[in-house]
Amino acid sequence: MSATPSSVQAIELKGRMMLVSVLRVYQTDPQVLGQALAARREQAPDLMRDMPIVLDLEAVAESPESDLQATIERVRAEGFKLIGLQAGEAAERLQSYAELFDLLPVLQLGGRSDAPTGEVPLEDDPPASGKSDKPAEDNPPAAVAAVHSSTRIVDQPVRSGQQIYARGGDLIVTGAVSPGAELLADGHIHVLGPLRGRALAGVRGLVTARIFCRRLDAELLSIAGHYRIAEDITEAERGENRLVTLDGESLKIAET
Repeated sequence: MSATPSSVQAIELKGRMMLVSVLRVYQTDPQVLGQALAARREQAPDLMRDMPIVLDLEAVAESPESDLQATIERVRAEGFKLIGLQAGEAAERLQSYAELFDLLPVLQLGGRSDAPTGEVPLEDDPPASGKSDKPAEDNPPAAVAAVHSSTRIVDQPVRSGQQIYARGGDLIVTGAVSPGAELLADGHIHVLGPLRGRALAGVRGLVTARIFCRRLDAELLSIAGHYRIAEDITEAERGENRLVTLDGESLKIAET
């Protein structure tokens, strides 16, 4: 017997953290751009086909608008899944073009001066009504409460197809992380066993995030949107007791 309309749930909204990468373009020459895109796609075709991409054209913002439009079309033609344009001068110039073709929204991702860095800004409290005007030395400031971010601890292996996300804090996995598994954290990631899947730390822009693992053999490493795939990790960088940090726009892997 078929279910009645009233007994069938029409939709279901589930939270899922997605890796969104920013593709920065430094040249609009069609041949050079096409070769670079093809080379990057061939390094990890499955990853590039499914990875959402925000296109950053700020480095070529002074190029003719026709060149910028052609660049967008070339990136899409190479099979990249574009979901938006990085906010900036180039995006403003392309606004009418994007609206005309219902093309891409303008997004603000990465490279922002206001991106979280792990520091908590402190502001002076306004004087309370009726507060005494005594000198500052007679009114010592109140102690500032320590800021605590939650830490998520996983006491079992993370298997292929599983995704673990530590929202607002660090992630600690005491077991192994299998190929096809994915770890995400707003803060640091600690793996006390072998890391063979994906690890994405600082997913909301924390550039000081780090990845620690007992043994590194990962499919993908990412900090604050900057990533390295398995093919970019050398044999010398793999091994026991590894620490991954972000140095500028490059991931560094060192033995601890």
